[in-house]
Amino acid sequence: MYVAFAKLGLALAIRTHQVTAVWPPTGFAIAAVLRLGRRSAFGVFLGALLANATADEPLTVATGIAIGNTLEALLAVSILRRFQFDGALARVRDVLVFCGASAISPIVAATIGVASLGLGGVHPMHELPGLWWLWWMGDALGALIVAPFLLVWSVAPPTRRRFAFASAAPHIEGLTGIVLLTAVCITSFITLRHVQAIEYAVFPFIIWAALRFGPLGTATVAVISNAIAIWGTHLGRGPFAGAGPEQGLVLLQVFMAVVVTTGLLLGAVAAQNRLAQQRKDEFLAMLGHELRNPLAPIVHAVELLGKRDPAVAEQAREIIRRQAAHLTRLVDDLLDISRIERGAIHLERRPVNIEEVVGAGVDTWRHLAAQKHLRLSIEIDDRSMWIGVDPMRFTQVIANLLHNAIKFTPSEGRIAIVAANDHGTCVLCVRDDGEGMDADTLDHAFDLFVQGRPALDRPRGGLGLGLTLVRRLVELHDGTVEAKSDGIGQGSAFTIRVATVAAPEHVPAPEPERVVVPRSRRVLIVEDHADTRQMLMLLVEREGHQVRGAADGPQAIVEAKAFDPDIVLLDIGLPGLDGYAVARELRTMSDARLIALTGYGTLSQETPFDEHLLKPVEPAKLRELLQ
Repeated sequence: MYVAFAKLGLALAIRTHQVTAVWPPTGFAIAAVLRLGRRSAFGVFLGALLANATADEPLTVATGIAIGNTLEALLAVSILRRFQFDGALARVRDVLVFCGASAISPIVAATIGVASLGLGGVHPMHELPGLWWLWWMGDALGALIVAPFLLVWSVAPPTRRRFAFASAAPHIEGLTGIVLLTAVCITSFITLRHVQAIEYAVFPFIIWAALRFGPLGTATVAVISNAIAIWGTHLGRGPFAGAGPEQGLVLLQVFMAVVVTTGLLLGAVAAQNRLAQQRKDEFLAMLGHELRNPLAPIVHAVELLGKRDPAVAEQAREIIRRQAAHLTRLVDDLLDISRIERGAIHLERRPVNIEEVVGAGVDTWRHLAAQKHLRLSIEIDDRSMWIGVDPMRFTQVIANLLHNAIKFTPSEGRIAIVAANDHGTCVLCVRDDGEGMDADTLDHAFDLFVQGRPALDRPRGGLGLGLTLVRRLVELHDGTVEAKSDGIGQGSAFTIRVATVAAPEHVPAPEPERVVVPRSRRVLIVEDHADTRQMLMLLVEREGHQVRGAADGPQAIVEAKAFDPDIVLLDIGLPGLDGYAVARELRTMSDARLIALTGYGTLSQETPFDEHLLKPVEPAKLRELLQ
């Protein structure tokens, strides 16, 4: 294959038999080494040696050129792997990395090849700079046009299957587009002679292919149009032929570089948007499942509350409490993601002992580990290690990683949490011997809404938010997190790295527990949702307080004037006047304690409120604030 590609390129050489503006073997070599591994490099060397040894040059010169061609492919693949390149070219970053590798690696082949021609006496020294430029461009364009075609088709799903009419429609559209493209390219580059700007007829097809079929369509259209354009230019026809045989091919290749780069970038954007839409649809399906699961026992438990058996009623209440807590965690995760994406999350960083946050994170899910009989070990080699973090958020990071490990580790499995001080960096690893991850899941482990392939019954549940939260929160702490797994059934390890800080000079002693004497207060509850308002009024009244309610902003101001409350529980999203406007008005009327009661995750920075409660309110937290 390499020799065939090489002979095709050398057949288009004009100035010299050894250098051409069209060199497709570069793309073939890069695709082969990337897909088959470094062992295929020897095949590239042999193909290059055979092709060049039969091109009117000494064996030593052919050997030097073959070495340069081989090193070129190896360098390109090294760059691509260094940046975790995905051959599907479905991400913009992959396209940019590939374009960079296609521009850098030909420097090696051009330099070694031209030096071999000069030292071997094949060409005089004064011709070498011009040959170097031509060599570099031919190799770069060969990589940019041929390699994507081979790479994307090597990862494309099989097409040999029976299609229903609906599923066959895109294939019919694609084949029709290719036929029209071929006709337009033949007309533009072969039939017509020297018609200015006719080459831009390719762009509608490259845009159509990118938007409809992604990188696969782009690469296919690029190869077809490039092949026809080269053929026409070589025959002295088309818009570039007027510049001369060699210069025409040079101008054509520069034009095709712009076409291909544009198409690949547009195809990657389209593929990313398509993937985002697919993940959103999957997430909405998961969300429906995860919300309905706890709602079902809540509905059934409500029916049991009317039974006269106290034991049954208590069991029903416990089920409602447990499932309500589960729903609250789901909503909290969604709100946390939203706040981080909007930059609305604020960290309260301070020196924290690593043992403190690890212990708090473990305590969150220790009961779940015990239920599955998991062996949980904690190893901290430096218990005097301090890190500068928000203790609540960093505890959430550790808790999320531990919860993830518990979900994917079978009963009787092992989970280890290890923390070490590595020259001023805290390295914390949560490792399990559970299911592990395949390469594809590992690459996208921290992406939003991504989970491993779940069974239809979704026994573990979740929305695929936990690891995304981990990464975003760790990055907010100027740290890094990485996932590793040797494959399915080999367990997983998540490693966090954050900087250590000096221990504080004085560690404050814990405040003594205050004894609060219950006192009846006047409480005004402003909530437009009738059921929520009624339940809160019953709950607060049960605690011995005087209670009044209001359903909107204007009514709240009227009730406040008549009731003179000590405390106001005030919703933010109210009809008439919003909660902020009501709070500012109340500030001018009384010195009541204002507590925001909202389903929104955050309040504005300049808030008139004394406290902020997130719905649903924990009764214990509400009881504490009312006292």
